[in-house]
Amino acid sequence: AVVSTQSGHYAGELIRFCSIFEDPPLYRSVKCTAMNYFKRFYMKHTPMEFYPQHVMFLCVYVACKVEEYNICIDKFVAMLEESLQHESGSFIIAHEFLLMEALEYSLIVHNAYRPLDGFILQLTPKLPQNVMGDLVKQANSFINDAILTDCTHLYAPSQIALAAVTYASERTKSTETVEAFVREICPDTATHTKLTKVIAEIRRHLQHNYKFQITSSKLRELEQKCRSIRTALASENDTNSSSDENNSNRVSAPVSKRRKTDDEMDG
Repeated sequence: AVVSTQSGHYAGELIRFCSIFEDPPLYRSVKCTAMNYFKRFYMKHTPMEFYPQHVMFLCVYVACKVEEYNICIDKFVAMLEESLQHESGSFIIAHEFLLMEALEYSLIVHNAYRPLDGFILQLTPKLPQNVMGDLVKQANSFINDAILTDCTHLYAPSQIALAAVTYASERTKSTETVEAFVREICPDTATHTKLTKVIAEIRRHLQHNYKFQITSSKLRELEQKCRSIRTALASENDTNSSSDENNSNRVSAPVSKRRKTDDEMDG
């Protein structure tokens, strides 16, 4: 199934944006963390409130901080297209705390790349070097696709990593070795059966849900509608704020009463 949504389109753009970083390249963990933030943000908000392209840049910038990829805001904004730099840069500075609030200040994201590295270390002595190199590339590609879906919210990182390894083994003709490895890490038959079922579910899920495709005309149409709604919401908020301010100014001044002194009473 092809997901044709505005936020889905910008999820794919987030991955492409992450690939332009150089000296050093962006860590894999930053990409995964930023995608996690992006999806969780839109569990609390909608594209009608916040433009997904701005949110995408915001999520990548905050993920850089959390994953300790050292980049200042000026250098980060300079990597954007010139036409986007001012507006997106201002949005990032103004909305960092809004993002953290939407994430309920839970900023640490456990991704599938780390357990994958562990499995690779265990498999390295079991496979020829050239096969191992291909397997690593295929497994990383699988995880790159997985983070575009909601797999990362449904399955444990280690399960996704193992699904990536089994997927890669089929394309590198090392299925027997990897299947033996999976049996080896399972303590009993029941666990092996359950794990094999989960791996199949992840691969099925990925096969049907990882693509985000939308035509440029449809994207422009959606963005125009969302822009109109955002403008209307902003106008309504401004009207409500002005109304509240006027109501507060209508509070009547206290009437000062002069207490008569004894002399006045005698007079």
